[in-house]
Amino acid sequence: MSSLQAPTGSPLRLLLWQAARQPATLVGGVVFGVLWMLCQVIWPFLLGRAIDGGLAAGLQGVLPWCAALAVVAVAQALFAVLRHRMAVLNWLRSSLGVSRIIGYHSAETGAAIAADSSAGEVASTVANDALRVGEMFDVTARFSGGVVAYVAVGLISMLTSPALGLFVLLGMPVLVAVLSLFVRPLARRQAAWRREQGALTDLAADTVVGLRVLRGIGGEDQFVERYARRSGDLRRRAVDVARLGSWLDGLQILLPGLFVAAVVWFGARLVLAGEISPGELVTFYGYSVFLIVPLRTTVEASQAFARGFVATGRVLDVLRVQRAVQDPEDPQSAPPGSAEIVDVASGAVIAPGLFTALVDEDPDAAAEVATRLGRFDDRQHTIAPVLWGGVDHTRVPVQDVRRRIVVSDATPHLFTGRLRDGLDTQSIRAPERAPSPTARRARIDQALGVAAADDAVQALPGGLEEHVPERASVLSGGQRQRLSLARALLTDAEVLVLIEPTSALDANTEATIASRLHRARRGRTTVLVTASPLMLDRVDVIHVLRGGRVVGSGTHAELLRRDDAVGARYRRIVARTTSDAEPTAGEELDAPWTGSIDTLWARATETGAIRTAREEPGDE
Repeated sequence: MSSLQAPTGSPLRLLLWQAARQPATLVGGVVFGVLWMLCQVIWPFLLGRAIDGGLAAGLQGVLPWCAALAVVAVAQALFAVLRHRMAVLNWLRSSLGVSRIIGYHSAETGAAIAADSSAGEVASTVANDALRVGEMFDVTARFSGGVVAYVAVGLISMLTSPALGLFVLLGMPVLVAVLSLFVRPLARRQAAWRREQGALTDLAADTVVGLRVLRGIGGEDQFVERYARRSGDLRRRAVDVARLGSWLDGLQILLPGLFVAAVVWFGARLVLAGEISPGELVTFYGYSVFLIVPLRTTVEASQAFARGFVATGRVLDVLRVQRAVQDPEDPQSAPPGSAEIVDVASGAVIAPGLFTALVDEDPDAAAEVATRLGRFDDRQHTIAPVLWGGVDHTRVPVQDVRRRIVVSDATPHLFTGRLRDGLDTQSIRAPERAPSPTARRARIDQALGVAAADDAVQALPGGLEEHVPERASVLSGGQRQRLSLARALLTDAEVLVLIEPTSALDANTEATIASRLHRARRGRTTVLVTASPLMLDRVDVIHVLRGGRVVGSGTHAELLRRDDAVGARYRRIVARTTSDAEPTAGEELDAPWTGSIDTLWARATETGAIRTAREEPGDE
């Protein structure tokens, strides 16, 4: 089991597994926590001895005990610093460790986690539940010290006065039992509050993604009303938690106060009876006050563990989502060099070294074929495999597929951070193999040139050093699309699959990219999903699909001239994306083709769009 493959059998197993990953800080926290508490146990004992010594021998009887108190104070301060440092380390390592596990698992599960968990729920698990897990590791050291301190106080008290010592020892468990009655109901209310919080986070995440759509349809008021209603539910849950929590906090002050008063009353009677000395009464008073600390720590630990187990359960809900792809138990080697790829389900053959396009009246069907090549969900290959050099590519290690077959999705997404790092992911992933800064800049500039994205970078104040905000909100859709294409080119993939890479661009930019992309990827396998004639005119072979299955193939010119059902289907598809395709009165683009594509193609050539794609300087 690798360090990032956490057990998912139960919350306890996951917590023990995480504890085994940070033994040094956990043991250190417990040791320093115990020593810190023992110093506090010694304080009342030394103080009582100092009082009795002063009463018996004056100043000479006090000084030795005062010196001992000073030494204990210094030691306590040192152990307090070390304990706190260990506690923070435990909290950070466990919280960030769990967050890292969730992040890696979310990335590895791919489409599976999107089907089983919403983005908002996963984000809440990282932002809230991971911190709850960390709280358990934080409180462990103090709780362990409190238990040891309680035992130490019991031994000292019983040796001094069995009656008063027994009263002190039995009183503490009673107080803990009473306060524990509130912990479980509080945990239930916190779990309900956590569910509402996840639902509200999910709603907010959906709104951020669809804000432009909401504005377009005038749905802001409806959303505000819905959000207000859900936030009101969350507020009521929070009030329920706070109400019960306030009772618990109040009882943590009231009950220990009554307990201290009872100890003082009982001890005073023993002093008057001559059974204990005044110094021993002060010692017992000090213990009764000190034991409030372990008491509160115990209650805090109970709350932390109650919340933590609920949070761990929600973490497990995410981690139990099965990965969409798995390495086989008996993997086969990836084919050496360029190899033919055959998608058996569609019948599409991707010849090595060629520029191949997939075209379907349903763009999603063509995109599904292209996505299968990248192996994002092994469940897609249970009926018909994708053969890579004759090998079922689900039998090949996932990393080999990812390294050699790169799929650039239709929705451009740029991650938060420095633009240079977001584009050149290869250098970030393997810095030891990264080229020199000069060579790296040349690679990036070349990719930006092919993607016609130079102006998008120049428009940013910091250029490639610009910090891209969340969802690249400073960039337009077309700029994000071109930068996403540049990022795909920078992978220098053996097989590059591009899904609708120019759908948001104007005809001139699209024609420029078509020419440059064909030249940049010459001799390497490239798969393109598009219905744009400007792009298709540069392709070596086009597979025409119907319902996700190949019904014919050829070049752009050949398919335009074909006088059969395949040619008619192809002309219908490309006509929909031709900017000059204005239907005449009563004409339907879905109707059988009448031959007007020839006119449209001639008009596109006259306007210069096609000539730009074919005759760009430097192209062959």
